[in-house]
Amino acid sequence: MLLRIGEVEAEVRVAAVMSTPRLGFTDNFFCVARALAPHGISPIKVTSAFWGQALQMVMEKVVDTSDVILTFDYDVVFSARTVEALLALMLQSGMDAIAPLQTKREANTIMLSKPGASQDAEGTVDNAWFGKPVQPIDTAHFGCTFLRTSALKRLQKPWFVEQANDEGTFTGGHQDADIGFWKAWRAAGNSLGAATAISVGHAELMITWPSRTTASGKVQQHTTEFWTTDKAPKDSWGYVS
Repeated sequence: MLLRIGEVEAEVRVAAVMSTPRLGFTDNFFCVARALAPHGISPIKVTSAFWGQALQMVMEKVVDTSDVILTFDYDVVFSARTVEALLALMLQSGMDAIAPLQTKREANTIMLSKPGASQDAEGTVDNAWFGKPVQPIDTAHFGCTFLRTSALKRLQKPWFVEQANDEGTFTGGHQDADIGFWKAWRAAGNSLGAATAISVGHAELMITWPSRTTASGKVQQHTTEFWTTDKAPKDSWGYVS
């Protein structure tokens, strides 16, 4: 990928990788293709029921032939300019990895943790936090994230480790595979930054119901809420349970 920053040009070997299910969202697939084509990058995917295993396998294929790895999830939305801006910011900042801001699905939180904070802890940042283009963080996501291959090689394998909580369940207080990766990343002495002025979209499936009480004539509901309650939203009209 040819990157231009002011009067300076740099050719960076970028490998774009995805861990995908057998079926996915065409909006995302076309988004990835449209965003990478201007940069001459072809995405590489591995399909598996095990997200972390698949992502490690595809990353292992390119770690020795690329300068950086760009990871995607199958529900992220971004542009060609997003890719360019993130890579430029990563090179300028010197970070070993950089991630844009992304909102968690079915939640009102950004997918990152500040240095020293518990992964389960909720917190806020003030306006001054956005005054710097890159802020150090402890964990992020893989929605549209750049990793230096030189830093990846410092990690012990396996790279993605999930762990149950003290009760042996995954209902809270556990470690997901992506968080296991970021813990290992930081333990290896690698840095991770959040691009405070660059964001990506997070596609999520919603159920739209007709309504007689809302101005728009409809009301929306997360699919998870419906399947766990078997109920439509209170402002919906005509749902027969």
